[in-house]
Formats: sequence, C-alpha cells, structure tokens
Amino acid sequence: MEMFELTKTTKRVRFLVFSDTHDLTLHNLPEADVLLHCGDLTETCSIENLRHALNFLSLVKAELRLVIAGNHDTLLDRHFMSFHGGNMEAHQKSVDLMSSIPGITYLEEGTHRFTLINGAFFTIHASPCTPSQYGSQYMLHAFQYATGEDRYNPNADTDGIGMTPSWAVNSSTPSSTIPTFPGVDIVMTHGPPKYILDHTGDGSSAGCEHLRRAISRAKPRLHCFGHIHKSYGAERIAWKSHMTHKELEDMGIECLEDFDDDIAPLPQQEPDGLMKNSSRKRGFARISQQSQDALVHGKQTLCVNAAVKEDEGRPSNAPWLVTLDLPCIPTKAWNED
Repeated sequence: MEMFELTKTTKRVRFLVFSDTHDLTLHNLPEADVLLHCGDLTETCSIENLRHALNFLSLVKAELRLVIAGNHDTLLDRHFMSFHGGNMEAHQKSVDLMSSIPGITYLEEGTHRFTLINGAFFTIHASPCTPSQYGSQYMLHAFQYATGEDRYNPNADTDGIGMTPSWAVNSSTPSSTIPTFPGVDIVMTHGPPKYILDHTGDGSSAGCEHLRRAISRAKPRLHCFGHIHKSYGAERIAWKSHMTHKELEDMGIECLEDFDDDIAPLPQQEPDGLMKNSSRKRGFARISQQSQDALVHGKQTLCVNAAVKEDEGRPSNAPWLVTLDLPCIPTKAWNED
C-alpha cells in the first residue's frame, strides 16, 4: 500500500556573522546559507560608503543576506538626522539605497520571518539601537537611547520576567519588543547585552541591562551583535530555569547562587588567542564541535560578538560561521510498504 510520510523536520543552516566592518572589504569568506551583518557598515557615513559596503556584501556567496544599521550609519537614522538639522534628502536616498542592491535585505527594527529554498525557516528580531555611553547626551550617535529607557520588554509580563525596573522608563513599541520564548530563533542587535561580551578597553561593561532581560525572556538559539570591538568572541549561556541541576553541573556550573538572574554563562569563551590567529588566516571563526552539539533551543543560547575591526582600525577579527538546526516545512515522501 502506498502511503505518504513526513520527512525530517529540521535542516542544518550555516550563518556567516560579522559586524563593524567600518568601510572594510573582507576576502576569503566561506559560502553560507545566510549572511548576517550586525551594523556599522561605515566609519563616516555617506551614500558612497554605504554603496561600497553593500556592493561588497552582495558578492558574498549566500542565499540570504540580512543587514542592520549601527551607530556609525548616521544617514539611515531619520530621528538623528532631523535632530541635528541634517540633509533629509540624503537620509531618504540612503534608505532607498539599502533596498536597491539585489540580494541585500535591510532590516528595520522589528521581528521578521524567512524561509530558505531548502524549506528551513527562522524568525529573527533585529535592532540597530544601542544605549548611549554619554549619559543624557544620547544623540551623539545614530540609533541610540538613554540607559534609563527599556525598549525591548513589554510593559507587563505575566510571570514577572522582563518587566521594566522602577528606575527606568518603558519606551517599547510592538516593533521594538523582542518576542518571548519560543517566539524568536535569532536576535540580531548592534550592541551586546549587559555582562556578555561587552567589556571595553578600560574594563567597563557597556552592554544594555534591558536587552539582557529581554534575551532572558526570549531564549533565542543565537544572539549576534558587535559594537564593542574589544569583546570579540563567542560564549554559550545556559538558562537555569530550563535545565536540571545535573545538566548545569555537567557543564561546569556549580555555584548557581553566583548568578542573580536566569543566565548562567558557561566557563569557556571562544576563541582563545591561538584559535583567533588561525581563524583569521582561514577567513572565518567557528565554535568547537562539542559546543555546537550542546546547543539546545530553550536550554542554551550562543552569543557572538562579531566585530571585525579592532580599536586600532585593523580588520583583526574573522567573521563567525555558525551552524544551527532549524525547523523546516515538512515534505511528503513515498512509503510503498
């Protein structure tokens, strides 16, 4: 009797992730299914520099190329341009340019869904915004907000996770709010969450506290960002509320009282110095196979700071090649038993 049965419902998808290229052109890049650029395409933003960056990205071999802006990409921020009396015609031409290059998809802040040719699909939340490092003078760069603003979490949450603290103002909108687990597979922001790959040259933590709470609520498979060049690297974090004590102990996490929220960073960050050098020569960095195999959606999240350009201005860091097992549209196959 001939019958239909559904084929495997997950597919392996390769993501090439980088950020903070600042007008640089990279070479020897691997082929991937999806390219993710986490902002700061330019150093000093101009239409010519944006076009140069997009032309470079369009040549990278990938089925899908997703791009967000960063704080250096000033022409793309209407509010910033208006605040500073900038050329609004240049702003509109820049925004139009971002959607005019074939093969490039420019993501405005919000949650988006994509389906690949192989049937794999994913939901990604994108945001170019970062907290100001200059206190109330938060309009010195594009897409910035005051540290006392919570734009990523809803005004209220049934279980209390993600609620804005009393000292902050909730400024979230439907597009800026990151969905709650399991509503999003990937979060792509320009800046990092607080205390995760966010240390600056002087050792201070420049990440966003509100973004950290939102990531705790969303528990994505991957959170990629850049912005803080000195903290390039990758780190897995475990979600204590979704794992047993034994599972956490097996990963080397023993003192749960050391963590005052749901996030438990795993002991080892990647890459070390030797791996970083070899990654640069190879053209990309990747996490170890052991780390790759351990990733389980809802139990762990891979955080990647993909800033290519270091503070000295050199392209010293390699893009990250990350493989994720994503759900796919079930297809029918013949069974003639």
